[in-house]
Amino acid sequence: MSRNFHDQLAAARDKNHSMDHPFFELWTAGKLTKEQTAFYCTQHFHYVGEYLNWLAYLASQIPQRDVKAYLFENLGDEEDPNDRHLDMLKDYVAACGVNRDSVEGAILLPGTEALQNWGWRLVYQSPWQAAVAGMFVGLESQFLGICQKIVPALHRHYGHEPGARAIRFFEEHIEADAIHGAKGFAIVEKYCNTPELQALALRAVETATVKRWRYMNAIYWYALHGKEDDTPSLGA
Repeated sequence: MSRNFHDQLAAARDKNHSMDHPFFELWTAGKLTKEQTAFYCTQHFHYVGEYLNWLAYLASQIPQRDVKAYLFENLGDEEDPNDRHLDMLKDYVAACGVNRDSVEGAILLPGTEALQNWGWRLVYQSPWQAAVAGMFVGLESQFLGICQKIVPALHRHYGHEPGARAIRFFEEHIEADAIHGAKGFAIVEKYCNTPELQALALRAVETATVKRWRYMNAIYWYALHGKEDDTPSLGA
């Protein structure tokens, strides 16, 4: 049952995996400007900032010591005072010629805000097992595949040497998210030990991927076409 559930979790994530989004296809091909890739990072900054808050909230609520330790380990990696991951994002933005101080005040797209709000509903209203599934399988484990696609493009098309400080956010997440993602899967498989919890976890994973895909849609339309929302035009 455990192996089959693992496969179901992976399939639920991969059905709408954001690494297949057109925005990342363009990035992989070197067809985005540096400024457009930097704009993605401003929205990722807004998203990750709330993700860390969800993480801290869950860690304070879950009694299981192994799960609590995993969550605090993840939070500690992200918030390392010597090199916070949010500061890594700002370094990449600055390397693209955009003012790093503009990141925190950057526009919050509707798709980004929707993802933020959904995350809070997830951790407040779901059993913690489903919340962990949505966060770590549905969201975090996607970023490994995303980084594996765009890091070679950063080397090939955007002039960044392997190991360059400016792109360490993406390079370091390849290794870190492989570890965190595997642990996240293992925890979900261990504690989603009833058919009901497994069904809730699968639903949370699938919903997470849809929310992230729509978040990427918003980034695509704004970064490439300057379109902030999808209000139709009656004159069209």
